[in-house]
Formats: sequence, C-alpha cells, structure tokens
Amino acid sequence: MTPRERLKAKIAALQAKTEANGCTEAEAMAAAGLAAKLMAEHAFDQADIEMSEATAPNKWQRVTWRDKLSAGIAIVTNCDWLVRQDVGDVLFVGREPGPDIAAYLRDVCFRAVDRAVREFKESSHYRRRRKLATRRQAVGDFVDGMVNRLISRLFELFRPIIDKAAREEAKQAITRRFEGQLVSKPIEPRKRRYDEAASAGWRAGADVGLHHGVGGGASPKLI
Repeated sequence: MTPRERLKAKIAALQAKTEANGCTEAEAMAAAGLAAKLMAEHAFDQADIEMSEATAPNKWQRVTWRDKLSAGIAIVTNCDWLVRQDVGDVLFVGREPGPDIAAYLRDVCFRAVDRAVREFKESSHYRRRRKLATRRQAVGDFVDGMVNRLISRLFELFRPIIDKAAREEAKQAITRRFEGQLVSKPIEPRKRRYDEAASAGWRAGADVGLHHGVGGGASPKLI
C-alpha cells in the first residue's frame, strides 16, 4: 500500500467516526482533532500532491453562521470553498487530504453547535425572553459566540500546517473551474444584542472536545 493509499484509508476510518455509526459526540470530536495530525504527518513532496475535492450537504440559501464556520474550516485545511445552490451542497477544493478533512470537520462542528443550541434553549437566559424575535436574537448571539470560539480553536489546532501557498492554489483551481460563475457573498459581522448569550456560546465552544493532534499531546487512538 502506498503512502497516499494508507492516508486515504485513515481518512475513511476517521469519517466513519460519526454518531450515526454508533460513536459518541466526544469520540467524533476526538477524531476531528486527529485530522490535524494526519495533515502534518502525511505532507507529501510537492510532486506527489494532488488536488482533490469533497462535498457536504447544504440546504440553506442565505448567509448564516454555517458559512462563517465553513470559511474558517476551509482556511485551516488549506482549501477554498463555495456553496453550490443548484445542487444543494458545499464544495471544498484543495490539496489532499484537506477537502475530505474539511467536510468531516464541518459535519462534526455543525452537530456540536446544534446540540449546544438545544441545551441553550433550556437555559434561564433563553426562557426569560418572552417574544419569539428576542429568543431568536439570543440564539443567534449564542451561536455567534460559539462559532467564534470554535474557529479560534481550529486555528490553534491546525496552525502548524496552515499553508498560504496551498490555499492560493486551491483558490485558483476553483476560479478556473467556475470561471464567470462565482458570486461572492460577504459574511457580515453580527450585531449583538445579548452579550450574556454570546458569552455562553463562547464557553460552549471551549467545551467541545477537540483534541490537539499535533505535537506530543496524547489523543484517543481512534484511527
């Protein structure tokens, strides 16, 4: 088995660590942390690197926190990305194994946010809001805080392998493939109303079990 084939087998094992396949959320998040270690340990020579792509389902038409988190994940995995509304997915493009890891991280982080939102809706801060509009605002501020913390932690986790040249190569690949079709949707900073909710989201982002897969730290051996 070649190094690339061994890498792909490890990624496949990582992608199988999902709640749908019987793993706990903690196990799935630990596997996500090992993605950084995979990218660092399997840095091929330039001549051996191939561009690849991976997709993830996307049913949302407007710009949301999901786009902000997807953009952060694309950067740390040295990818570029775009939403393809005509086929209902998100496409990640970059040097392997970046796109597959990006799609996996996106799924795991989205599940963590959805779970945290369900818990936040049981909190006194949420329940004190009597109107639907103010409850939605509180949830939005909570999610914004959590997404900001997750992105910050992902940058810390993947910092040793973030490569501007590789990301520029990914951008050029997408531009060539979709020349004349790309429409940029800016991700505007959120105007917060409830700092307490945002702080709760920041703490929730810190509690997500991302394990540092680069360096000497011990990680669960899921792969």
